[in-house]
Amino acid sequence: MTPVEHHVDTAVSHYFVYVPSRNALRMFLYPTRIGLYRYLKGYWLNRSSFGSFILMAVYSGTFVFTVNGKRSIARTGDLVLLDCHDPNVYQAQAETDSTLLWMHFDGRLAHDYFEAIHAELGNVITLKRATYAISRFRMIYDTFAEERKMSEARMNLAITEILTECLTAGEDAERSGTPYNQHAIEETLSYITTHLNEPLPLRQLADMALMSEYYYIRVFKQVTGYTPHTYIINARMHAAKYLLLTGEATLKEICAECGFASTSAFCAAFKKNFGVTPLEFRAASRATNQ
Repeated sequence: MTPVEHHVDTAVSHYFVYVPSRNALRMFLYPTRIGLYRYLKGYWLNRSSFGSFILMAVYSGTFVFTVNGKRSIARTGDLVLLDCHDPNVYQAQAETDSTLLWMHFDGRLAHDYFEAIHAELGNVITLKRATYAISRFRMIYDTFAEERKMSEARMNLAITEILTECLTAGEDAERSGTPYNQHAIEETLSYITTHLNEPLPLRQLADMALMSEYYYIRVFKQVTGYTPHTYIINARMHAAKYLLLTGEATLKEICAECGFASTSAFCAAFKKNFGVTPLEFRAASRATNQ
């Protein structure tokens, strides 16, 4: 759908309306309108009231928001959260065109989320993990723009993830002494530990950290001292050693638990790392404990 507001580039600006089901009204957070607008120089909007909340992601430019007489400024990469039940004014300030991704949303917990976030951070939220939150935002918009289907439960999850990033922005600020890159690597380390039975491709881990593969490898080695590949192999080896020492699992079961493609690959890797086969290691450990 094409907007009719003044100072909006109608050639590239679009919005979509969504009518939630009864289940969504009862259970979920849900969008009611979502759009991606390119605002021309001089854009200005004075809204008396609109029965929902609105999330915005500033793609480019600078916007000034005034709510209940309080003025705040949002710049590229910021998120904005407003209660549209209250009068609000916002305008584009940059000399060049500006772009906003926006979503009116509502739901049973919408007011509670707004109050918790607003009390801590106000209307404009600057996130360390802005890329992740905006990617969730863009996923919802693209679903409508590309006329794909998304369940209301998944839309609820995506909106909740965005709001959760806002809720934890204060915690990120308190931890500002630790670089974000280290936190991102620590998150993937935790994921590796609990998913050793899965393939764990480099692309997946880099995407989780919001990094390119090349940059992820470099930062990973700075934090751990190992490349991701070496770290995963070591983690699998130590998990296999634990299973050999503490139970009666077969080699096939250990392979499945630790993410090895075959018992031959597992035995070869184990002997390369520890100098003995898995069964020789198990027998030696049992003889020592007798």
